[in-house]
Amino acid sequence: MKIKNVITIFVVSIAVIAAFLSITGRATHAQGSGVSDPAVLAKLDEIISNQRLIMTDLSSLKGELNIVKIRVTQSQ
Repeated sequence: MKIKNVITIFVVSIAVIAAFLSITGRATHAQGSGVSDPAVLAKLDEIISNQRLIMTDLSSLKGELNIVKIRVTQSQ
């Protein structure tokens, strides 16, 4: 009975690993494909520039938050 449980667990684990690898294999392959559509590339460039603007705004807000923290700490 114990051998059957070990074999069952082994087979199930192999099936889970195979399913996981097939899913990740497809996702990696899709990301690796080259994009040649100019409209898609232009949109990706726009997204990247927007992300850079968001990061600079967040950095500015973080600096202002640090100033507020210092003022609150000094006023207490």
